[in-house]
Amino acid sequence: MAADNSFPYTPTPGKLEEFLEKLQGIGVPARIDQQYLGSVGFASSNCRPFIPIMKKVGLLDGSGKPTELYTKGLRGGEGGRALLSAGIRAGYDNVFQTYSDANSRSDTELATFFKSHSDLDDKKVGLAVKTFKAVCKFGDFNSSAGNAGKEGDEGEVDEQADLAKGRRQRQQGSNGPGSVVINVNIALSVDATSDAAVYDAFFAAMAKHLTGLTDGGA
Repeated sequence: MAADNSFPYTPTPGKLEEFLEKLQGIGVPARIDQQYLGSVGFASSNCRPFIPIMKKVGLLDGSGKPTELYTKGLRGGEGGRALLSAGIRAGYDNVFQTYSDANSRSDTELATFFKSHSDLDDKKVGLAVKTFKAVCKFGDFNSSAGNAGKEGDEGEVDEQADLAKGRRQRQQGSNGPGSVVINVNIALSVDATSDAAVYDAFFAAMAKHLTGLTDGGA
């Protein structure tokens, strides 16, 4: 049999929801421990299990520090819900291996599974099920959550690619990516003279020929 803490639970699942909702709207702490729980209004001993529950689904690391799943998942708005569902799937892997839609299963089905995979009594099993469902409310299990992290990375890559493409097009000018830019350097020499008319004639002839090139004519 698995140890009781394979399915951490709280006597107050409703308070757990309230706590997670609060975390979405306040600053990210350096660490979440019992002292922090008290500082944000959850000092009751019934709230202490919030920490192992958050660790189970990947919101906190082993020392209680918020993870990337905490900042990008729990606090990531609607987009973060898919990421959080991936963390829940990983934390309750054995449940989702049996029921791919465990988040939608009945309390009776989940209770049967939890009881057969732990040493919890009926009362604690009921609380473990309610705790599981309370956490699942923060995830989006209809968005290919198992690949949520990968899809997010690809989105960032595509965004960077689009930005790079835009920069290239701006550098190529209004003619688009198929345009060709040719630079021509011309070096001419004129014998030294004090006659200004010679220079005037030289620059006039030069302007005539360059104008022909830019107009596409001879």
